[in-house]
Amino acid sequence: MYIWQTGAKYGIVFLYRVSDAAANEVGILLFPQKRDGVVFLYKAVMKTIKERQLLLPGDKVLLAVSGGPDSLCLLHLMHRMAPELKLKLHAIHINHCLRPEAAEEAEFVKKWAAKLSVPVTVRKLQVKELQKREKLSVEEAARRGRYRLFLETARQVGAKRIATAHHSDDRIETLLMRLLTGSGLDGLRGIPSKRTLAHGIEVVRPLYDVSREDIENYCRRHHLHPVQDASNFLPIYFRNRVRLHLLPFLEREFGPHIRRTILRTADLLAADSSLLDRVTRSAYQKVAIPGQMPLLRLAELQKLPKALQARVVRQALWAAGVERITSTHIKQVLAVAESDSPSASCILPGETVVQREYDYLKIGYSDSGSNTGTAEILVTEPGRVFLPWSDQWLETKIMDRAEVSLSPANKEEAFCAADALEWPLRVRTRRPGDKVQLLGSPGTRKVKKILIDKKIARRQRDLLSLVLSGGDIIWLSGVDIAEKYRVLPSTKKVLHLKLIKKQ
Repeated sequence: MYIWQTGAKYGIVFLYRVSDAAANEVGILLFPQKRDGVVFLYKAVMKTIKERQLLLPGDKVLLAVSGGPDSLCLLHLMHRMAPELKLKLHAIHINHCLRPEAAEEAEFVKKWAAKLSVPVTVRKLQVKELQKREKLSVEEAARRGRYRLFLETARQVGAKRIATAHHSDDRIETLLMRLLTGSGLDGLRGIPSKRTLAHGIEVVRPLYDVSREDIENYCRRHHLHPVQDASNFLPIYFRNRVRLHLLPFLEREFGPHIRRTILRTADLLAADSSLLDRVTRSAYQKVAIPGQMPLLRLAELQKLPKALQARVVRQALWAAGVERITSTHIKQVLAVAESDSPSASCILPGETVVQREYDYLKIGYSDSGSNTGTAEILVTEPGRVFLPWSDQWLETKIMDRAEVSLSPANKEEAFCAADALEWPLRVRTRRPGDKVQLLGSPGTRKVKKILIDKKIARRQRDLLSLVLSGGDIIWLSGVDIAEKYRVLPSTKKVLHLKLIKKQ
């Protein structure tokens, strides 16, 4: 006698031979098992939410709803789950203004939201204008603009979570797309189940572990009748070609299990990538100097293995706000780091400048508005004047010689003989050909050469202030005063110069 025992989770049938003595397993048969799609989807999504800790009791969730099968399933399902999970829901629909039927789709979403008593916000996004302004593809412009509106609306309605309808088929397609375009490990791990979009706000994917087929079955069983975007079936977009041509080919050639294999690969890559993320963060903390802009210690960076150098540089570029970082950008930055020039630089997307400053690598400012020789301030009498190029105040004060100790607290202040000064004084940035004989120096030298010898970074050189009397430089701020204007025993009046940071 034979008994079939069904493995409910995987649709596997175990075949046993039963005798008086024992039951022996004699075979395993793959059998296409039917399941209740509605019950399965509910349980699978609930399991994903709890195991991956996507949502917490009391959360307010902004649901991204386009009106298609995936997002309408998400809206309907989250509405059913809200009482059990103790969630507050708010829907958002983005009209990308790309298709004539977009206005009807917005009305469709509003009606469904009203039917389920879920508040809804409808926003318009002029994708074509964004594409032109930021020089992006239509797909990328739509994605960036969409998430900006998601974040803005989440803050307005007080939502801590933004739920999107990405599912397992989206993950498969994303991995294949990135593999075909030459992505590294971080890209190949695909779409994460959750990610931080801004401080206190996360994007979560409750449908992460279910397939497009499961979602469409759910929509049919609940008679949801979602809208269908015809552009999803046009092979003009990269993702559509992967979905419509590449995946069916792989299934025909290698069997329907290929989707599970790709998902398993994505999970393994994600685990490895997470481990490397921790290693990278640890290395970045040792290499980077805390501050508003990433500043890396070159000596520490160059001690790291090449692969880890690249990851640390990528981390710094992210911190500087660079988007869509490619391997070419990483190579450019590492080339600057390894250059023989102490002031090598390169420009990355978004006018982000990477500048080597001797033993450091600075990331995140723009050189487009260099101040060299472009500004000059008159000081008509002692007091304070603002220096816009350095965002500082210059304070000038006339003092009796007896009051002065002649021991400046730091390089941001100086004392000069005031007896022979010509007023008004002039304050400006350096210019080609500037020369000065500094205190204690045997002769006159070019300012440029002095600053290079002092190892002052090129960008900082352009921000230094020179104080002049007549045609003479009397103080090279941050360096020293001119020999000609040193304070002597016979000096009666002293000019006290001090730079003060803007508060």
